[in-house]
Amino acid sequence: MVTHILASFSVGIALLAAPPSAEKKANVAQTHQADKLRGELAAVLAGAAEGELIPVTIIMREQASPNEIQQASRLRDKEARRHAVKGILKAVADQSQKELLAVLSAGQETSAVGPAIGSLWIHNVVAADVTAEMAGKIAARADVAYLNHNKKMGAELFPVEPPGEPPPGPSLAIECGVELMEAPRVWNELGITGRGAVICVIDTGCCITHPDLENQIWTNPGEIPGNNQDDDGNGFIDDINGWNFEGNNNNVNDYWGHGTHVSGTVAGDGTNGQTTGMAPDCAVMVCKFWNNFGGEQSVWDGMQYAVDNGAHVTTASLGWNHGWGPDRPTWRAICENTIAAGLVVVYAAGNEDSYYPPYDNVRTPGDVPDVITVGATDCSDDLASFSSTGPVTWQNVPPYNDWPYPPGKIKPSVCAPGVMTLSTSIDNGCMTYEQKSGTSMATPHVAGAIALMLEANPYLDHHGVKEILMNTALDLGPDGFDNQFGMGRVNAYEAVLEALASLPCPGDLDGDGDTDQSDLGVLLADWGCTSDCVGDLDGDDDTDQEDLGILLADYGCTP
Repeated sequence: MVTHILASFSVGIALLAAPPSAEKKANVAQTHQADKLRGELAAVLAGAAEGELIPVTIIMREQASPNEIQQASRLRDKEARRHAVKGILKAVADQSQKELLAVLSAGQETSAVGPAIGSLWIHNVVAADVTAEMAGKIAARADVAYLNHNKKMGAELFPVEPPGEPPPGPSLAIECGVELMEAPRVWNELGITGRGAVICVIDTGCCITHPDLENQIWTNPGEIPGNNQDDDGNGFIDDINGWNFEGNNNNVNDYWGHGTHVSGTVAGDGTNGQTTGMAPDCAVMVCKFWNNFGGEQSVWDGMQYAVDNGAHVTTASLGWNHGWGPDRPTWRAICENTIAAGLVVVYAAGNEDSYYPPYDNVRTPGDVPDVITVGATDCSDDLASFSSTGPVTWQNVPPYNDWPYPPGKIKPSVCAPGVMTLSTSIDNGCMTYEQKSGTSMATPHVAGAIALMLEANPYLDHHGVKEILMNTALDLGPDGFDNQFGMGRVNAYEAVLEALASLPCPGDLDGDGDTDQSDLGVLLADWGCTSDCVGDLDGDDDTDQEDLGILLADYGCTP
């Protein structure tokens, strides 16, 4: 088998007769190609049977310019920002993947490549199942940076604890975490319930017929149900409520229960008797990545789908232990690109507590510096015994090589209740509830709070949301920001009040918080601009009469 692998790197019997210089060059090329097989992939390929297909992700060498993405992320209009970032990322992927996709397509004819080839643009990545020989050919390509094993993982991906004994006494009409985070005050005193916010839940799917969820499931406005056509041209046929990325179909139903439980904590409205959701009028976009086994690529697919189809938040109660060999650089790039496009990104910290060295307890991508990473408390505001604690470090992860340990980067960002959380269940035909514990349960509490914040202030982006969540959290444990509780347990009511207070003036072009003569001067100086316009208030890529109208209508605004 080792000889078979070496052959795939174009090193064979001919080397024996080659002059020393040619042999040296070939050995250097072989070593270079082997270096492109990251983590355990080289060993997996070496042990593969003849013709066996191995799932890999192929990271392309060319990636979108961070400076261009950062510039696009400064656009004031969030839809314009989403469109601009998507455009930059898609252009790079479309141009640079053509030759590789052709090679993979040809490989399908010889069974060297499996039937499904995935092309991502959220980061320039191609995914496929390939033979060891094909992996060698791909690694030899100059346009490929490296390959990683897209290992299929089981239920260990979900940070959920074994069932415990339910607390004594009758069930509360409102789940204790929802009550503790003061979501009912937001609904009753402020009239805010998450309307207009689309939360993409990347999980095991969702029982979309549960009475507490059926009215909160996102419906794709551009798709006609059941006509077997891709009406909105997004690449998915009849993706009415989202997509199943494991099965590559529109069946988003949940056969495991984890995704339904998580969705109920985000949006369950209590129709069936128990109010479990933080934001009972938000919309849940269902991105199913797991039924029995799931890989990194299918989660990335879900994040890309969220960006492409109008979600405002992605939340995922999952993660990869560092010992499982996640592709940390790609995770970080995808999270950062999603944030740049204007979405809020939320991930669970994990349930590893202190199993590993201090800097390895938080799972990927909860370890990504900018991600809102959620730890777990109980409803007495004590830290859950299982909740992963920081810090994290990226000092040995190129090309980032930052946050050296010690001290590393403090994680989690915030925490929320996640012990014996009552939420919606798939049992009895999706008509009941069950209790689960884990940072899996804490994370959707925070995602639901964010939905409330976005109804209050739809101008907020990831960084604005994160800052408010941390500033308004109830400080627990050591004073200030710490590696157990982050900044503390989220208080939805205080966060929404802060979100309301930070509503911007739409005509504020100079960033001083109000709309006045200086903003008018900025707009007039930019008049007639048709690209990257600082005076573009309506998001149509130019500065013209419509922008002047917006500014004048807002003149004198002082939030």
